[in-house]
Amino acid sequence: MGVFDRFWKREALLKKTIEIDNSLYEKLNELSKNVYQTSTNQLINASIEELLRSKDIKIYEKEKGELSIQHSLLIRESLFDGLEEMREKYNLSIYKLVNIAIKNAIDELK
Repeated sequence: MGVFDRFWKREALLKKTIEIDNSLYEKLNELSKNVYQTSTNQLINASIEELLRSKDIKIYEKEKGELSIQHSLLIRESLFDGLEEMREKYNLSIYKLVNIAIKNAIDELK
């Protein structure tokens, strides 16, 4: 692994508005502020990238009263294309796939 392999190559970013469960977004926001030197948006992109790589779709039950709030995100074009393919294959919406990706990433930290 080369020194710069940890960084993503430049590619087009797509501005998308996606509903994210508030508790998941807050956890990512906390990680961004207190643990990792990166933005919440980049953590979401990394979560999506891992879901596309692993294809580990775990349906989870939302907590009662959990709110989903719309967030404007910049998603790498290749990742959004991958989400579109998964959406068709698994018949799940983009927002559900993004939430699953985030939940998986957070659960991995525990």
